Amino acid sequence: MALGGRRVLLIAASLALVCLASACGSSTNTTISATTSTPPGGETQVTPSDSTTKTSCPTSTSCFVSGNIATISGPVPGLFKGAMVGADAYLAYQNSLGGLDGRKFKLITGDDAFTCSENRALTESMINQVIAFTGNFSLQDDCGGVIIGQNPHVPDVSVTLDPTTTMLPNVFSAAPATGFSEGPFIYFKQQYPSAVKRVGTLVAGVATSEAQFAYAKGAMQQAGWKIIYERITSPLETDFTRDVIAMQQAGVQTVFLYNADEQGIARFVEEAHTQGFHPQLILGGPSMYTQTFVSDAGGPGVADGIYLDQPAALFLGGDAGSVPAVATFLHWVNGLYPGFTPDLFTLYGWVSADLYVTALKKAGPDPTQASLLSALRDITSFDAGGIIPTANPAGKQAQACFLIARIENGDFRRYDMPATGYKCDGNVYPPPKTS
Repeated sequence: MALGGRRVLLIAASLALVCLASACGSSTNTTISATTSTPPGGETQVTPSDSTTKTSCPTSTSCFVSGNIATISGPVPGLFKGAMVGADAYLAYQNSLGGLDGRKFKLITGDDAFTCSENRALTESMINQVIAFTGNFSLQDDCGGVIIGQNPHVPDVSVTLDPTTTMLPNVFSAAPATGFSEGPFIYFKQQYPSAVKRVGTLVAGVATSEAQFAYAKGAMQQAGWKIIYERITSPLETDFTRDVIAMQQAGVQTVFLYNADEQGIARFVEEAHTQGFHPQLILGGPSMYTQTFVSDAGGPGVADGIYLDQPAALFLGGDAGSVPAVATFLHWVNGLYPGFTPDLFTLYGWVSADLYVTALKKAGPDPTQASLLSALRDITSFDAGGIIPTANPAGKQAQACFLIARIENGDFRRYDMPATGYKCDGNVYPPPKTS
């Protein structure tokens, strides 16, 4: 996964254990109006509305209470707010369908402000209040992961970045970050056989990003790619002119930017255009898939022709007509959070909450943490309605399937792909361990 980090010195923010309302289903004091509609998913449900009907949740017997910790404030305001938004929107969606066994869903939220100590403190504060964590997302998840590891009875259903946290027996990810698919590298080697022998790459200098790049590099080399320029970048860098010039002088023909953030990729692309550097292939990852990337990179005339590789559908709207789960995702995120721009982290919050609720429904009547853990350990196939490729949360196996898109006339469009679904060529690097 491509993530951009911002590591700066800052004073630890005050502890934030936030439930912005005592309402079930929405941590933003927003519940659902009584208006009904038939959304793209087909089922009848209520419509998100700012005109709320608050339902109190005085005890855990009237609601399933889950916790969410994300980086919302700090040096990059709103960095992973989407993780909270996505989880909240999915639980509100489920509440609109009646909840589960007469109980609604409630999310309490915390902002770690991009600090290790805050992430750990929030986890400690929530651990005895929730049946599970869901949709957590932070570059500091190894800090809270220590507490999760010390409390193996508490499930954490989140997309985690820290490899040690990922492998904890009570952590379950809808998109396990335990490897990298070789498929995209095999595909582009077939399309650009000479270009992939001269690869340049930039990697955000954050431990989690570097760890993920190690997987990508192994898969890349396995597929016959050759890196001739590689640099770990400071999280605070904004000028990549020297990299553009160095790559141009080295004869780089493929630029791999999967492990950089959206703004970094956009600045690199814009500067490459300014310097007249036109490699045969520029390939980015999920962080690039935003509503602002094309404009940030200088417009369609600059960004057209860049490829996207990601293990998810075109969830910003490109697949809304063909993948009902995408339409439902947008319906609820946009309805509950008008003006908020969904991103990859919003998707991860949504699919994590989906996995959590799916397991609760399998956990029998009056689910407990023990029965929820048991149900999660039995889920070996999960795709959140097709919005992500089929994953194996119980087996902690990275996804081999992927989606390729290309920017054409300023829009991300599926490229050499079926109308729905994914390519599933190649294996995962490193191969899953067998016992």
